[in-house]
Amino acid sequence: MRTITLEEWREGSSKGRRKKFPKTRPTEDWKLRDSIKYIRLRDKYLQEEGILVKIGERKWRLNV
Repeated sequence: MRTITLEEWREGSSKGRRKKFPKTRPTEDWKLRDSIKYIRLRDKYLQEEGILVKIGERKWRLNV
């Protein structure tokens, strides 16, 4: 049995290996539209209640 150093082992472990991603279906359009609507309504409600406060042009703070 051949012995190798830790450096050789680290170099060899990264070669030729690729992650396999699970095959999933793309999300339907209606689900995306519903989630965007929900986020907008939630943000509007939080702004009206004074919980979500605008700090800058694109910055917000939760006032809890």
